Amino acid sequence: MANAGLDYPQPVRIPRLFAQSAALIVLAAACIPAAASAPAVPAHLRVATALVLHVDDVKSGATQSLDTALTADDAAAILGIAGLTGDLFAQNGFVNGYVRAFAWKDASPLAARAMACTTYLFADPVGAHDTLSLIVRTADEAGVDRMSLGASVGDESAGFQIDTEFKDLLGASISMTTTGVVFRHANALSLVSYRAPSNQDDPGYVIALARKQLDLQKAVAPVGVTIPDLVAAPRVESFGSSHTDATNLVLTVKDVPGGMRARSEGALTAQAFAAGDADTGAMFESHGFLSAYGRVFTRSSQFGKEATVIRSETAILTDNRGAYEAFRDLSDLASAVGARALGTVGAGDESRAFRLDDYEEDASYIEILFRHRNAVSIVEIQFPARLVNEALSVDLATKQVTRQLVDLGMLKPLR
Repeated sequence: MANAGLDYPQPVRIPRLFAQSAALIVLAAACIPAAASAPAVPAHLRVATALVLHVDDVKSGATQSLDTALTADDAAAILGIAGLTGDLFAQNGFVNGYVRAFAWKDASPLAARAMACTTYLFADPVGAHDTLSLIVRTADEAGVDRMSLGASVGDESAGFQIDTEFKDLLGASISMTTTGVVFRHANALSLVSYRAPSNQDDPGYVIALARKQLDLQKAVAPVGVTIPDLVAAPRVESFGSSHTDATNLVLTVKDVPGGMRARSEGALTAQAFAAGDADTGAMFESHGFLSAYGRVFTRSSQFGKEATVIRSETAILTDNRGAYEAFRDLSDLASAVGARALGTVGAGDESRAFRLDDYEEDASYIEILFRHRNAVSIVEIQFPARLVNEALSVDLATKQVTRQLVDLGMLKPLR
């Protein structure tokens, strides 16, 4: 039942931060004069200069291409995000910032590897939090792909990836991938971005660089500040006993392993939810199919054994009975295409797990089907052939069930 993946159009308006390479991002700062000395600030961290990486921290062969302080206007100009101005930085309590960039000599001068690390300091953690939230929201609205960090970097964080096509001097196309990690520690907001040829994409390396920069900041201020301690979390209300919208019932980038990228998402027809099988799709319709939503995550395999594709989908039917019938039809379809039943996994009201090995494609699949109330879900994970991780598969299904419990207000906050 392996699916070729969802493919939905993405918006074209992309912040300069992620649309351009790390080298181009920081070129704009090359002519920026050094910022004036910062006034004394009642904050955890005071001077950004010492809070960015050095040439010894990055891959060998790098040369330092930029090393400069930033004013509020400089900071906003480098990010190039619509609506984020120097005045807004100032309103959020911006104190000082610093950027350091590195480059590597590669075959094509038009698409060389480059890396930039930046830290912005604010008068208090709330100002840093508000600026991070604006960056993340704008990137999401522009259709930039989110990337999993595996676990949060600092007090809060987000990862992104975007692909860019370049032409070399002979007109040949070169695909480059820029990976960005933005994180906050106390009142420090930081960005680490790295551009490399897409076939050398290594998100784990960028995540490790971000954690290394975080360690610099922890050496100065060991304890961060979590915003939920400053702003009370909204109380979860009960919504009833039936799911009404599939959009929030699938996995998000925070649920999947580090380095995985949210490639595509969108609404699904009954036939698309049935992996393109028209007969099963028609049966879903007869059982009261209302809507479905799916999200696909991918990453290149660095060590030849990690999950490379995760597909998360949920369909809503009019009632529990219809969902039960759809669950049976989906199980029958999995068996019909040659998947081997592995048993149940304890997810939702009922569940079944299947394995399918496709040696011609050098891939193995674990697929978990489960029903929760009137929702039927699929979590499918693709691995290199014979290298399946059943524990990961069960963990992802459990996380998807948890999102569905939250949807019905059945998980209550601890406070």
